[in-house]
Amino acid sequence: MSLEKKGIAVSHGFITGHILLLNQARTIVDKKKIKKTEIYEEINRLQLAVEKSIDEISELKINSDYGLKSEHIDILDFNILILEDEILASEVIQKIKKEQINAEWALNSVLTDKSKNFSNVKDIYMQERLADFYYIGERIIKNLRGNLDFSLDFEKDSIIVAHDLSPVDALKYCQDKNVIGLLTDVGGITSHTAIIARSLSLPAIMSLVDISQVLEPGNEVVVDGYKGLVSWNLKDDEKKEILKLKKEYSVLEENLLEFSKLPSLTKDGVEFLIKANIEIASETSSAIRYGAQGIGMYRTEFLFTSKDRFPSENEQYEDYIKLFSNNDFNDITIRTLDIGGDKLIHKNDDEANPAMGLRGIRYSLSNIEIFKNQIKAIFRVCSEKKKKIRILLPMVSTLEEIIEAKKLIESMAKEFDVDDLYNIGVVIETPSAAIMVNEISHYVNFLSIGTNDLIQYILAADRNNKELRPILNYYQPAVIRTISDIVTNSKEGTYISVCGEMASDILSLPLFIGLGINELSMNCHSIPIIKSAINELEKKDCENILYKCIKKKKSSEINTILKKEILKKVKKAKKIIKYEF
Repeated sequence: MSLEKKGIAVSHGFITGHILLLNQARTIVDKKKIKKTEIYEEINRLQLAVEKSIDEISELKINSDYGLKSEHIDILDFNILILEDEILASEVIQKIKKEQINAEWALNSVLTDKSKNFSNVKDIYMQERLADFYYIGERIIKNLRGNLDFSLDFEKDSIIVAHDLSPVDALKYCQDKNVIGLLTDVGGITSHTAIIARSLSLPAIMSLVDISQVLEPGNEVVVDGYKGLVSWNLKDDEKKEILKLKKEYSVLEENLLEFSKLPSLTKDGVEFLIKANIEIASETSSAIRYGAQGIGMYRTEFLFTSKDRFPSENEQYEDYIKLFSNNDFNDITIRTLDIGGDKLIHKNDDEANPAMGLRGIRYSLSNIEIFKNQIKAIFRVCSEKKKKIRILLPMVSTLEEIIEAKKLIESMAKEFDVDDLYNIGVVIETPSAAIMVNEISHYVNFLSIGTNDLIQYILAADRNNKELRPILNYYQPAVIRTISDIVTNSKEGTYISVCGEMASDILSLPLFIGLGINELSMNCHSIPIIKSAINELEKKDCENILYKCIKKKKSSEINTILKKEILKKVKKAKKIIKYEF
Protein backbone atom coordinates (compact mmCIF):
# COMPACT_ATOMS: atom_id res chain seq x y z
CA MET A 1 0.00 0.00 0.00
CA SER A 2 1.42 3.40 -1.03
CA LEU A 3 1.94 6.03 1.67
CA GLU A 4 2.35 9.81 1.58
CA LYS A 5 2.85 12.81 3.86
CA LYS A 6 2.22 16.48 3.16
CA GLY A 7 4.37 19.33 4.40
CA ILE A 8 5.40 22.83 3.31
CA ALA A 9 7.08 23.03 -0.11
CA VAL A 10 9.97 25.44 0.54
CA SER A 11 11.92 24.77 -2.67
CA HIS A 12 10.26 23.61 -5.88
CA GLY A 13 11.20 20.53 -7.89
CA PHE A 14 10.24 16.92 -8.47
CA ILE A 15 12.61 14.04 -7.72
CA THR A 16 12.83 10.33 -6.94
CA GLY A 17 15.66 8.98 -4.81
CA HIS A 18 16.74 7.07 -1.73
CA ILE A 19 16.67 8.16 1.89
CA LEU A 20 19.78 9.04 3.84
CA LEU A 21 18.73 9.58 7.44
CA LEU A 22 20.71 12.03 9.58
CA ASN A 23 20.58 11.74 13.33
CA GLN A 24 20.45 15.39 14.34
CA ALA A 25 19.08 14.93 17.85
CA ARG A 26 20.17 17.64 20.25
CA THR A 27 22.95 16.78 22.67
CA ILE A 28 21.79 15.92 26.18
CA VAL A 29 23.29 18.36 28.66
CA ASP A 30 24.03 17.55 32.32
CA LYS A 31 24.14 20.16 35.06
CA LYS A 32 27.35 20.12 37.08
CA LYS A 33 28.35 22.29 40.00
CA ILE A 34 31.86 23.72 39.87
CA LYS A 35 34.13 25.20 42.52
CA LYS A 36 34.87 28.93 42.73
CA THR A 37 38.45 28.19 41.71
CA GLU A 38 37.15 26.51 38.52
CA ILE A 39 34.98 29.40 37.31
CA TYR A 40 37.59 31.05 35.08
CA GLU A 41 38.70 27.69 33.73
CA GLU A 42 35.05 27.03 32.73
CA ILE A 43 34.77 30.47 31.11
CA ASN A 44 37.97 29.75 29.19
CA ARG A 45 36.47 26.44 27.98
CA LEU A 46 33.44 28.34 26.71
CA GLN A 47 35.52 30.95 24.92
CA LEU A 48 37.69 28.31 23.27
CA ALA A 49 34.59 26.39 22.11
CA VAL A 50 33.11 29.60 20.65
CA GLU A 51 36.39 30.39 18.88
CA LYS A 52 36.54 26.87 17.48
CA SER A 53 32.94 27.18 16.26
CA ILE A 54 33.81 30.47 14.53
CA ASP A 55 36.87 28.85 12.93
CA GLU A 56 34.77 25.93 11.64
CA ILE A 57 32.20 28.19 10.02
CA SER A 58 34.89 30.52 8.68
CA GLU A 59 36.68 27.54 7.14
CA LEU A 60 33.46 26.51 5.42
CA LYS A 61 33.07 30.10 4.22
CA ILE A 62 36.55 30.32 2.61
CA ASN A 63 36.77 26.73 1.35
CA SER A 64 36.63 27.08 -2.44
CA ASP A 65 35.45 23.47 -2.82
CA TYR A 66 31.96 24.57 -1.77
CA GLY A 67 31.62 27.33 -4.40
CA LEU A 68 29.48 29.45 -2.08
CA LYS A 69 27.10 32.06 -3.43
CA SER A 70 26.59 35.50 -1.88
CA GLU A 71 23.43 34.37 -0.05
CA HIS A 72 25.38 31.47 1.49
CA ILE A 73 28.08 33.87 2.69
CA ASP A 74 25.37 36.09 4.23
CA ILE A 75 23.97 33.16 6.23
CA LEU A 76 27.40 32.01 7.40
CA ASP A 77 28.23 35.60 8.38
CA PHE A 78 25.01 35.67 10.39
CA ASN A 79 26.12 32.53 12.28
CA ILE A 80 29.51 34.08 12.96
CA LEU A 81 27.90 37.32 14.17
CA ILE A 82 25.81 35.43 16.70
CA LEU A 83 28.91 33.57 17.91
CA GLU A 84 30.72 36.90 18.27
CA ASP A 85 27.76 38.58 19.96
CA GLU A 86 28.99 39.82 23.32
CA ILE A 87 25.44 39.95 24.70
CA LEU A 88 24.92 36.20 24.30
CA ALA A 89 28.42 35.38 25.59
CA SER A 90 28.16 37.70 28.60
CA GLU A 91 24.83 36.15 29.65
CA VAL A 92 26.38 32.68 29.65
CA ILE A 93 29.49 33.89 31.50
CA GLN A 94 27.39 35.65 34.14
CA LYS A 95 25.40 32.46 34.68
CA ILE A 96 28.61 30.43 35.11
CA LYS A 97 29.87 32.93 37.69
CA LYS A 98 26.63 33.44 39.56
CA GLU A 99 25.43 29.83 39.74
CA GLN A 100 28.83 28.10 39.63
CA ILE A 101 27.73 25.69 36.91
CA ASN A 102 29.36 24.11 33.89
CA ALA A 103 29.45 25.98 30.57
CA GLU A 104 27.23 23.45 28.76
CA TRP A 105 24.40 23.89 31.24
CA ALA A 106 24.81 27.68 31.38
CA LEU A 107 24.59 27.95 27.59
CA ASN A 108 21.59 25.64 27.40
CA SER A 109 19.89 27.59 30.20
CA VAL A 110 20.37 30.95 28.42
CA LEU A 111 18.93 29.53 25.20
CA THR A 112 15.96 28.12 27.15
CA ASP A 113 15.32 31.57 28.65
CA LYS A 114 15.37 33.09 25.17
CA SER A 115 12.86 30.53 23.96
CA LYS A 116 10.36 31.82 26.54
CA ASN A 117 10.23 35.07 24.55
CA PHE A 118 8.82 33.01 21.69
CA SER A 119 6.34 30.97 23.72
CA ASN A 120 3.34 33.09 22.65
CA VAL A 121 4.60 33.85 19.16
CA LYS A 122 2.54 32.23 16.41
CA ASP A 123 4.58 33.70 13.58
CA ILE A 124 6.71 30.88 12.14
CA TYR A 125 9.22 33.40 10.80
CA MET A 126 10.08 34.47 14.32
CA GLN A 127 10.18 30.90 15.62
CA GLU A 128 12.79 30.07 13.00
CA ARG A 129 15.09 32.79 14.34
CA LEU A 130 15.09 30.93 17.67
CA ALA A 131 16.01 27.75 15.78
CA ASP A 132 19.11 29.56 14.47
CA PHE A 133 20.26 30.17 18.06
CA TYR A 134 19.78 26.50 18.92
CA TYR A 135 21.84 25.38 15.92
CA ILE A 136 24.70 27.55 17.08
CA GLY A 137 24.33 26.49 20.72
CA GLU A 138 24.51 22.84 19.62
CA ARG A 139 27.76 23.51 17.75
CA ILE A 140 29.33 25.19 20.81
CA ILE A 141 28.26 22.33 23.10
CA LYS A 142 29.79 19.75 20.75
CA ASN A 143 33.04 21.69 20.78
CA LEU A 144 32.94 21.98 24.57
CA ARG A 145 32.87 18.19 24.63
CA GLY A 146 35.49 17.80 21.95
CA ASN A 147 33.08 16.12 19.51
CA LEU A 148 34.40 16.25 15.98
CA ASP A 149 32.22 16.86 12.94
CA PHE A 150 31.70 13.69 10.99
CA SER A 151 31.79 13.42 7.21
CA LEU A 152 29.33 11.48 5.11
CA ASP A 153 29.63 9.55 1.88
CA PHE A 154 26.50 10.10 -0.15
CA GLU A 155 25.36 7.55 -2.67
CA LYS A 156 23.81 8.63 -5.97
CA ASP A 157 20.31 10.21 -5.73
CA SER A 158 20.44 10.68 -1.95
CA ILE A 159 17.59 12.55 -0.26
CA ILE A 160 18.59 13.84 3.17
CA VAL A 161 16.00 13.31 5.90
CA ALA A 162 16.41 14.88 9.34
CA HIS A 163 14.33 16.14 12.22
CA ASP A 164 15.97 19.51 11.56
CA LEU A 165 19.07 20.64 9.69
CA SER A 166 21.16 23.67 10.55
CA PRO A 167 22.02 26.07 7.70
CA VAL A 168 25.71 25.31 8.25
CA ASP A 169 25.11 21.57 7.83
CA ALA A 170 22.82 22.28 4.88
CA LEU A 171 25.67 24.08 3.13
CA LYS A 172 28.11 21.35 4.06
CA TYR A 173 26.04 18.38 2.91
CA CYS A 174 23.55 19.61 0.32
CA GLN A 175 26.16 20.78 -2.16
CA ASP A 176 27.37 17.21 -2.65
CA LYS A 177 26.55 16.28 -6.26
CA ASN A 178 24.83 13.08 -5.09
CA VAL A 179 22.36 14.93 -2.83
CA ILE A 180 19.17 15.74 -4.75
CA GLY A 181 16.63 16.68 -2.05
CA LEU A 182 15.89 17.52 1.57
CA LEU A 183 13.06 16.55 3.96
CA THR A 184 12.68 17.71 7.57
CA ASP A 185 10.17 17.31 10.39
CA VAL A 186 10.23 21.01 11.23
CA GLY A 187 11.04 24.33 9.57
CA GLY A 188 9.31 26.71 7.20
CA ILE A 189 9.71 28.80 4.10
CA THR A 190 11.65 31.65 5.76
CA SER A 191 14.21 29.50 7.59
CA HIS A 192 17.87 29.85 6.65
CA THR A 193 17.95 26.21 5.56
CA ALA A 194 14.98 26.79 3.24
CA ILE A 195 16.73 29.80 1.71
CA ILE A 196 19.82 27.67 1.09
CA ALA A 197 17.74 24.90 -0.52
CA ARG A 198 16.15 27.41 -2.91
CA SER A 199 19.48 28.98 -3.77
CA LEU A 200 20.85 25.50 -4.62
CA SER A 201 17.67 24.64 -6.60
CA LEU A 202 17.35 21.63 -4.30
CA PRO A 203 13.76 20.34 -3.93
CA ALA A 204 12.86 20.54 -0.25
CA ILE A 205 9.81 19.96 1.95
CA MET A 206 9.64 20.97 5.62
CA SER A 207 7.14 20.68 8.48
CA LEU A 208 6.58 16.99 7.73
CA VAL A 209 6.12 16.43 11.50
CA ASP A 210 7.64 12.94 11.90
CA ILE A 211 9.12 12.04 8.51
CA SER A 212 12.48 11.26 10.15
CA GLN A 213 10.78 8.58 12.25
CA VAL A 214 8.54 7.17 9.51
CA LEU A 215 11.14 6.61 6.78
CA GLU A 216 13.98 4.11 6.92
CA PRO A 217 17.46 4.57 5.41
CA GLY A 218 17.46 3.40 1.80
CA ASN A 219 13.69 3.80 1.27
CA GLU A 220 12.83 4.87 -2.27
CA VAL A 221 10.67 7.99 -2.17
CA VAL A 222 9.10 10.52 -4.51
CA VAL A 223 9.39 14.19 -3.53
CA ASP A 224 6.88 16.58 -5.10
CA GLY A 225 8.33 19.97 -4.23
CA TYR A 226 5.42 21.76 -5.89
CA LYS A 227 2.62 20.28 -3.82
CA GLY A 228 4.73 19.50 -0.72
CA LEU A 229 4.08 15.75 -0.95
CA VAL A 230 6.38 12.81 -0.13
CA SER A 231 5.28 9.35 -1.39
CA TRP A 232 6.74 5.88 -0.87
CA ASN A 233 5.85 2.15 -1.10
CA LEU A 234 4.52 2.79 -4.61
CA LYS A 235 3.02 0.04 -6.77
CA ASP A 236 4.22 -0.50 -10.35
CA ASP A 237 1.26 1.32 -11.93
CA GLU A 238 1.80 4.25 -9.52
CA LYS A 239 5.47 4.40 -10.51
CA LYS A 240 4.46 4.75 -14.16
CA GLU A 241 2.21 7.67 -13.23
CA ILE A 242 5.08 9.22 -11.28
CA LEU A 243 7.40 9.04 -14.31
CA LYS A 244 4.72 10.72 -16.40
CA LEU A 245 4.27 13.41 -13.76
CA LYS A 246 8.03 13.95 -13.59
CA LYS A 247 8.14 14.66 -17.33
CA GLU A 248 5.24 17.09 -17.00
CA TYR A 249 7.00 18.94 -14.19
CA SER A 250 10.15 19.12 -16.30
CA VAL A 251 8.16 20.78 -19.08
CA LEU A 252 6.55 23.01 -16.43
CA GLU A 253 9.94 24.39 -15.32
CA GLU A 254 11.01 24.94 -18.92
CA ASN A 255 7.76 26.80 -19.55
CA LEU A 256 8.20 28.88 -16.42
CA LEU A 257 11.61 30.09 -17.58
CA GLU A 258 10.18 30.82 -21.04
CA PHE A 259 7.21 32.67 -19.55
CA SER A 260 9.60 34.71 -17.38
CA LYS A 261 10.85 36.44 -20.54
CA LEU A 262 7.35 37.60 -21.55
CA PRO A 263 6.27 41.23 -21.21
CA SER A 264 3.45 41.72 -18.69
CA LEU A 265 0.95 42.99 -21.26
CA THR A 266 -2.68 41.99 -21.66
CA LYS A 267 -3.89 40.74 -25.03
CA ASP A 268 -5.20 44.25 -25.75
CA GLY A 269 -1.92 45.94 -24.79
CA VAL A 270 -2.47 47.12 -21.20
CA GLU A 271 0.71 46.89 -19.10
CA PHE A 272 0.97 45.67 -15.51
CA LEU A 273 4.24 45.55 -13.61
CA ILE A 274 5.01 42.20 -11.98
CA LYS A 275 7.53 42.48 -9.16
CA ALA A 276 9.03 40.22 -6.49
CA ASN A 277 8.66 40.06 -2.72
CA ILE A 278 11.97 39.12 -1.10
CA GLU A 279 13.25 38.39 2.42
CA ILE A 280 17.02 38.82 1.96
CA ALA A 281 19.00 41.01 -0.44
CA SER A 282 20.62 38.08 -2.26
CA GLU A 283 17.20 36.88 -3.45
CA THR A 284 17.35 39.55 -6.17
CA SER A 285 19.11 36.94 -8.34
CA SER A 286 16.05 34.64 -8.15
CA ALA A 287 13.79 37.61 -8.90
CA ILE A 288 15.76 38.33 -12.06
CA ARG A 289 15.78 34.65 -13.09
CA TYR A 290 12.00 34.41 -12.91
CA GLY A 291 11.38 37.66 -14.77
CA ALA A 292 10.62 40.18 -12.01
CA GLN A 293 10.37 43.75 -13.25
CA GLY A 294 11.59 45.05 -9.91
CA ILE A 295 11.44 44.43 -6.18
CA GLY A 296 7.91 45.27 -5.09
CA MET A 297 8.62 44.65 -1.42
CA TYR A 298 11.79 44.02 0.52
CA ARG A 299 10.65 42.80 3.93
CA THR A 300 13.19 44.01 6.48
CA GLU A 301 12.05 41.78 9.37
CA PHE A 302 14.70 39.15 8.60
CA LEU A 303 17.43 41.76 8.99
CA PHE A 304 15.96 42.95 12.30
CA THR A 305 15.35 39.52 13.81
CA SER A 306 18.41 37.61 12.62
CA LYS A 307 20.34 38.58 15.75
CA ASP A 308 19.56 39.12 19.40
CA ARG A 309 19.66 42.88 18.82
CA PHE A 310 18.47 45.25 16.13
CA PRO A 311 20.96 46.14 13.35
CA SER A 312 22.83 49.44 13.47
CA GLU A 313 22.42 52.09 10.80
CA ASN A 314 25.67 50.91 9.17
CA GLU A 315 24.58 47.27 9.16
CA GLN A 316 21.30 48.25 7.50
CA TYR A 317 23.13 50.40 4.94
CA GLU A 318 25.42 47.48 4.04
CA ASP A 319 22.37 45.27 3.56
CA TYR A 320 20.23 47.69 1.53
CA ILE A 321 23.06 48.60 -0.84
CA LYS A 322 23.25 44.93 -1.90
CA LEU A 323 19.79 45.32 -3.44
CA PHE A 324 21.43 47.34 -6.20
CA SER A 325 24.64 45.28 -6.49
CA ASN A 326 23.74 43.87 -9.94
CA ASN A 327 22.41 47.23 -11.14
CA ASP A 328 19.34 45.48 -12.58
CA PHE A 329 16.67 47.68 -10.99
CA ASN A 330 16.31 51.46 -10.98
CA ASP A 331 13.98 51.51 -8.00
CA ILE A 332 13.18 49.17 -5.14
CA THR A 333 10.47 49.20 -2.48
CA ILE A 334 11.64 48.75 1.11
CA ARG A 335 8.95 48.13 3.69
CA THR A 336 9.92 49.68 7.01
CA LEU A 337 10.04 47.43 10.03
CA ASP A 338 6.79 45.48 10.31
CA ILE A 339 7.32 44.12 13.77
CA GLY A 340 5.42 44.25 17.01
CA GLY A 341 2.66 42.33 18.74
CA ASP A 342 3.13 38.63 18.11
CA LYS A 343 6.27 39.27 16.05
CA LEU A 344 8.27 41.14 18.68
CA ILE A 345 10.92 39.30 20.68
CA HIS A 346 12.44 42.28 22.49
CA LYS A 347 9.29 43.24 24.35
CA ASN A 348 8.89 42.14 27.93
CA ASP A 349 5.23 42.84 28.62
CA ASP A 350 2.69 40.57 26.97
CA GLU A 351 -0.15 41.94 24.87
CA ALA A 352 -3.61 40.45 25.29
CA ASN A 353 -4.31 40.79 21.56
CA PRO A 354 -0.96 41.12 19.73
CA ALA A 355 -2.46 41.12 16.22
CA MET A 356 -4.05 44.44 17.17
CA GLY A 357 -1.21 45.67 19.34
CA LEU A 358 1.88 47.84 18.98
CA ARG A 359 3.03 46.72 15.54
CA GLY A 360 4.07 48.12 12.16
CA ILE A 361 4.13 51.92 11.95
CA ARG A 362 2.80 52.11 15.53
CA TYR A 363 5.94 50.41 16.76
CA SER A 364 8.21 52.61 14.62
CA LEU A 365 6.60 55.83 15.86
CA SER A 366 6.90 54.60 19.45
CA ASN A 367 10.60 53.84 18.88
CA ILE A 368 11.72 56.88 16.90
CA GLU A 369 15.47 56.17 17.02
CA ILE A 370 14.97 52.71 15.50
CA PHE A 371 12.80 54.27 12.77
CA LYS A 372 15.31 57.06 12.14
CA ASN A 373 18.19 54.62 11.77
CA GLN A 374 16.28 52.69 9.14
CA ILE A 375 15.39 55.83 7.15
CA LYS A 376 19.00 57.11 7.41
CA ALA A 377 20.35 53.82 6.04
CA ILE A 378 17.85 53.98 3.15
CA PHE A 379 18.77 57.59 2.31
CA ARG A 380 22.50 56.81 2.39
CA VAL A 381 21.91 54.20 -0.32
CA CYS A 382 19.78 56.64 -2.35
CA SER A 383 22.51 59.26 -2.11
CA GLU A 384 25.37 56.91 -3.02
CA LYS A 385 23.67 54.88 -5.76
CA LYS A 386 21.49 57.69 -7.16
CA LYS A 387 18.66 55.16 -7.32
CA LYS A 388 15.10 55.66 -6.17
CA ILE A 389 13.79 53.78 -3.12
CA ARG A 390 10.08 53.61 -2.36
CA ILE A 391 9.56 53.68 1.41
CA LEU A 392 6.53 51.60 2.36
CA LEU A 393 4.91 52.13 5.77
CA PRO A 394 3.06 49.07 7.14
CA MET A 395 0.00 48.65 9.35
CA VAL A 396 -1.29 52.21 8.98
CA SER A 397 -4.63 52.88 10.71
CA THR A 398 -4.92 56.67 10.91
CA LEU A 399 -4.04 59.77 8.93
CA GLU A 400 -2.14 61.13 11.93
CA GLU A 401 0.34 58.23 11.73
CA ILE A 402 1.08 59.04 8.09
CA ILE A 403 1.48 62.77 8.76
CA GLU A 404 3.91 62.14 11.65
CA ALA A 405 5.98 59.58 9.74
CA LYS A 406 6.02 61.69 6.56
CA LYS A 407 7.17 64.80 8.44
CA LEU A 408 10.04 62.87 9.99
CA ILE A 409 11.08 61.29 6.67
CA GLU A 410 10.95 64.60 4.79
CA SER A 411 13.06 66.37 7.39
CA MET A 412 15.71 63.65 7.13
CA ALA A 413 15.63 63.74 3.31
CA LYS A 414 16.87 67.32 3.42
CA GLU A 415 19.93 66.23 5.42
CA PHE A 416 20.88 63.74 2.70
CA ASP A 417 19.79 65.87 -0.29
CA VAL A 418 17.68 63.04 -1.74
CA ASP A 419 14.37 64.85 -2.32
CA ASP A 420 13.97 63.35 -5.82
CA LEU A 421 15.20 59.86 -4.92
CA TYR A 422 12.41 58.51 -2.76
CA ASN A 423 8.64 58.08 -2.60
CA ILE A 424 6.45 57.36 0.40
CA GLY A 425 3.67 54.79 0.31
CA VAL A 426 1.50 52.95 2.79
CA VAL A 427 0.14 49.43 3.06
CA ILE A 428 -3.66 49.40 3.08
CA GLU A 429 -4.25 46.40 5.33
CA THR A 430 -6.61 47.63 8.02
CA PRO A 431 -10.35 48.36 7.58
CA SER A 432 -9.81 51.92 8.85
CA ALA A 433 -7.18 52.58 6.16
CA ALA A 434 -9.50 51.11 3.52
CA ILE A 435 -12.32 53.43 4.65
CA MET A 436 -10.02 56.48 4.76
CA VAL A 437 -8.21 55.65 1.51
CA ASN A 438 -9.28 58.82 -0.31
CA GLU A 439 -7.79 61.07 2.38
CA ILE A 440 -4.71 58.83 2.70
CA SER A 441 -4.04 58.85 -1.05
CA HIS A 442 -3.65 62.65 -0.96
CA TYR A 443 -0.73 62.37 1.47
CA VAL A 444 1.36 59.62 -0.17
CA ASN A 445 2.90 58.76 -3.54
CA PHE A 446 1.55 55.22 -3.81
CA LEU A 447 -0.59 52.58 -2.10
CA SER A 448 0.02 48.87 -1.59
CA ILE A 449 -2.96 46.67 -0.76
CA GLY A 450 -1.71 44.13 1.80
CA THR A 451 -4.13 41.28 1.22
CA ASN A 452 -2.90 38.89 3.96
CA ASP A 453 -3.75 41.12 6.91
CA LEU A 454 -6.59 42.95 5.18
CA ILE A 455 -8.49 39.69 4.67
CA GLN A 456 -8.08 38.54 8.28
CA TYR A 457 -9.18 41.92 9.63
CA ILE A 458 -12.17 42.21 7.28
CA LEU A 459 -13.35 38.71 8.22
CA ALA A 460 -12.28 38.92 11.90
CA ALA A 461 -10.57 35.55 11.39
CA ASP A 462 -7.03 34.71 12.56
CA ARG A 463 -5.07 33.57 9.50
CA ASN A 464 -2.98 31.27 11.71
CA ASN A 465 -6.07 29.35 12.83
CA LYS A 466 -6.47 26.22 10.69
CA GLU A 467 -10.10 25.83 11.76
CA LEU A 468 -10.94 29.08 9.96
CA ARG A 469 -9.47 28.13 6.57
CA PRO A 470 -12.97 27.74 4.95
CA ILE A 471 -13.78 31.35 5.87
CA LEU A 472 -10.36 32.79 5.04
CA ASN A 473 -10.39 32.83 1.27
CA TYR A 474 -9.75 35.48 -1.35
CA TYR A 475 -13.20 35.18 -2.92
CA GLN A 476 -15.33 36.34 -0.03
CA PRO A 477 -17.68 39.07 -1.35
CA ALA A 478 -16.61 41.42 1.47
CA VAL A 479 -12.96 41.04 0.42
CA ILE A 480 -13.60 41.65 -3.29
CA ARG A 481 -15.84 44.64 -2.59
CA THR A 482 -13.37 46.20 -0.13
CA ILE A 483 -10.48 45.93 -2.60
CA SER A 484 -12.68 47.41 -5.32
CA ASP A 485 -13.65 50.30 -3.02
CA ILE A 486 -9.97 50.99 -2.21
CA VAL A 487 -9.19 51.42 -5.91
CA THR A 488 -12.35 53.36 -6.72
CA ASN A 489 -12.09 55.75 -3.76
CA SER A 490 -8.39 56.55 -4.12
CA LYS A 491 -7.38 59.90 -5.58
CA GLU A 492 -7.42 59.80 -9.39
CA GLY A 493 -4.05 58.74 -10.78
CA THR A 494 -2.87 57.06 -7.55
CA TYR A 495 -0.34 54.31 -8.21
CA ILE A 496 -1.68 51.10 -6.60
CA SER A 497 0.04 47.77 -6.10
CA VAL A 498 -1.19 44.53 -4.54
CA CYS A 499 1.03 42.37 -2.33
CA GLY A 500 0.35 39.33 -0.17
CA GLU A 501 -0.54 35.82 -1.30
CA MET A 502 -3.59 36.98 -3.25
CA ALA A 503 -1.32 38.82 -5.71
CA SER A 504 0.06 35.48 -6.95
CA ASP A 505 -3.32 33.74 -7.08
CA ILE A 506 -4.10 33.13 -10.76
CA LEU A 507 -7.87 33.09 -10.17
CA SER A 508 -7.71 36.60 -8.70
CA LEU A 509 -5.79 37.96 -11.70
CA PRO A 510 -8.89 38.96 -13.76
CA LEU A 511 -10.12 40.99 -10.77
CA PHE A 512 -6.87 42.96 -10.54
CA ILE A 513 -6.75 43.54 -14.31
CA GLY A 514 -10.39 44.64 -14.26
CA LEU A 515 -9.70 47.06 -11.41
CA GLY A 516 -6.73 48.60 -13.27
CA ILE A 517 -4.14 47.77 -10.60
CA ASN A 518 -0.71 49.09 -11.62
CA GLU A 519 1.50 46.45 -10.01
CA LEU A 520 1.41 42.96 -8.51
CA SER A 521 4.15 41.91 -6.10
CA MET A 522 4.64 38.21 -5.29
CA ASN A 523 7.05 35.34 -4.55
CA CYS A 524 9.55 34.85 -7.36
CA HIS A 525 8.35 31.42 -8.51
CA SER A 526 4.82 32.69 -9.22
CA ILE A 527 5.93 35.48 -11.56
CA PRO A 528 6.23 33.49 -14.84
CA ILE A 529 2.74 31.93 -14.70
CA ILE A 530 1.13 35.28 -13.84
CA LYS A 531 2.98 36.89 -16.76
CA SER A 532 1.81 34.16 -19.11
CA ALA A 533 -1.81 34.47 -17.97
CA ILE A 534 -1.79 38.27 -18.33
CA ASN A 535 -0.77 37.83 -21.99
CA GLU A 536 -3.94 35.83 -22.66
CA LEU A 537 -6.46 38.06 -20.87
CA GLU A 538 -8.13 41.25 -22.10
CA LYS A 539 -8.90 44.21 -19.87
CA LYS A 540 -12.43 44.66 -21.19
CA ASP A 541 -13.29 41.00 -20.47
CA CYS A 542 -11.76 41.29 -16.99
CA GLU A 543 -13.88 44.38 -16.25
CA ASN A 544 -16.99 42.32 -17.05
CA ILE A 545 -15.75 39.46 -14.83
CA LEU A 546 -15.14 41.93 -12.00
CA TYR A 547 -18.65 43.36 -12.38
CA LYS A 548 -20.18 39.84 -12.19
CA CYS A 549 -18.14 38.93 -9.11
CA ILE A 550 -18.97 42.10 -7.19
CA LYS A 551 -22.67 41.34 -7.59
CA LYS A 552 -22.35 37.84 -6.09
CA LYS A 553 -23.22 37.13 -2.44
CA LYS A 554 -21.27 33.87 -1.87
CA SER A 555 -17.57 33.10 -2.17
CA SER A 556 -18.34 29.80 -3.92
CA GLU A 557 -20.15 31.69 -6.71
CA ILE A 558 -17.20 34.03 -7.21
CA ASN A 559 -14.76 31.11 -7.22
CA THR A 560 -16.82 29.32 -9.90
CA ILE A 561 -16.89 32.39 -12.18
CA LEU A 562 -13.14 32.97 -11.89
CA LYS A 563 -12.18 29.32 -12.39
CA LYS A 564 -14.39 29.05 -15.47
CA GLU A 565 -12.88 32.18 -17.04
CA ILE A 566 -9.28 31.23 -16.32
CA LEU A 567 -9.67 27.71 -17.70
CA LYS A 568 -11.37 29.10 -20.81
CA LYS A 569 -8.99 31.97 -21.55
CA VAL A 570 -5.56 30.82 -20.37
CA LYS A 571 -4.22 28.23 -22.84
CA LYS A 572 -0.40 28.44 -22.75
CA ALA A 573 -0.18 27.78 -19.03
CA LYS A 574 -2.98 25.20 -18.91
CA LYS A 575 -0.63 22.37 -17.88
CA ILE A 576 0.74 24.49 -15.08
CA ILE A 577 -2.68 25.68 -13.94
CA LYS A 578 -3.79 22.16 -13.09
CA TYR A 579 -1.22 22.15 -10.30
CA GLU A 580 -2.69 25.39 -8.93
CA PHE A 581 -6.23 24.12 -8.28
